[in-house]
Amino acid sequence: MSEREPHFIRLGLRRRGASVRLRMRWDRSPETCAAVAGMLPVEEQVYHAKYANNEIYVLVSLPDPEPPQEWTCIYPGPGDLLFVPVSARHTGGFAGGNTLSGQDLTPDAEGRLLDFAFFYERGNSLISPYGVLPGSLFATGTSFEALEEFSDACRDVWFAGATGETMYIEAD
Repeated sequence: MSEREPHFIRLGLRRRGASVRLRMRWDRSPETCAAVAGMLPVEEQVYHAKYANNEIYVLVSLPDPEPPQEWTCIYPGPGDLLFVPVSARHTGGFAGGNTLSGQDLTPDAEGRLLDFAFFYERGNSLISPYGVLPGSLFATGTSFEALEEFSDACRDVWFAGATGETMYIEAD
């Protein structure tokens, strides 16, 4: 593993000043980890899931080339970070940009975006009104205590709102 292949990443909420350390799962999702490592750092407007339950996420353009699905998951647990290509038509009107956040998004040729989906609590499902949408699990939490602390900030995104908040992912 080279310096370009981080063992750990940090995922955080910038305005709330909260973050958590995650282990990159090169053992299970090497191509996804390589693609993500090449994209770091990432920082965008955070959103909170409606259907998946206890999830915060950012939407970004897909990398080229896009990695194949690896270590797929539809019932993620606390501390799981997934790489989920989604149809821009299924993202609540975010295709081409979000007028509420001002985020400018560029879907790929197939009309898809990348959802970096972080799950902070149990009871999640990637089954939505659009069907099953498995993601590639590529990073996992390193400490239950740290995840529990970070969960408070994630719940605050849900209850207090996401306006002005960004989620970041960077090498750690």
